[in-house]
Amino acid sequence: MLTITSLNGFEGTVQLEAPVGPSTGLDGAGFSTGMTLSPNGNVNTDLQLTPGDTPGNYDLTIVATIGSIFHSLVIPVTVSPVSGPDFTTRLWGSYSTLQERSIMIKEEVVSLGGFRGQVSLSATVTPEITDAPIVSFLPNTVDLSAGTQAVYTTMVSTVRTTPIGNYVVAISASNGTISHVYQAIVMVGDYRPPSEQPAPGNSTTTGNSQPFISAANVSSAVSTLRSFWWLQTIIGLSIATLVVYRRRPTLKEH
Repeated sequence: MLTITSLNGFEGTVQLEAPVGPSTGLDGAGFSTGMTLSPNGNVNTDLQLTPGDTPGNYDLTIVATIGSIFHSLVIPVTVSPVSGPDFTTRLWGSYSTLQERSIMIKEEVVSLGGFRGQVSLSATVTPEITDAPIVSFLPNTVDLSAGTQAVYTTMVSTVRTTPIGNYVVAISASNGTISHVYQAIVMVGDYRPPSEQPAPGNSTTTGNSQPFISAANVSSAVSTLRSFWWLQTIIGLSIATLVVYRRRPTLKEH
């Protein structure tokens, strides 16, 4: 998903371009464009990619234009052949919530190469501190048939005393012999309404004087995240590394 966020009251109509071809490893890229960005608001669009025939590592350039202002974002894309039964998980690269909240997001496990069977899901959040966000799944085990996908719900829960800031969640999907780990960011904001927010320039704490979990405090976790995800922000435009699987064509008998 692409998210475009207004900064300092910026507004206008968003036009997106993503040229594809042999140099990108893709045959097509689908997304919404012509969206209206309100001052200090944001707009989202899913990015649907059609892989080409040649596996490898490529770069896809996305250009966002509003009026006379434009920014480009280069996204690494990996096109991987499916050599045998496997599965992958379609999940968000980040989750945003507030203290004392629970959010639910629909995500999918997808069968690749004729995989069928059960896939178990679990999550670990770092840093491991008191009242850190809890990430769970409903159900935590899904059944896959060959060539299908199974939907599950990811739940991110916080309490009033959850320290605000950024966390890293490692999501494990396992079938006994096959196991994959995916990573994403959990962002927790202050639960207080605007009337109770501190004045600009003041440090932000909750009523219980909780610490703010800054980037420095999770630097070791973020360094792990960067080895799995590639994140870049340009005027609020962000996306995680994309991995596209191409089905290996069925061999014809002669």
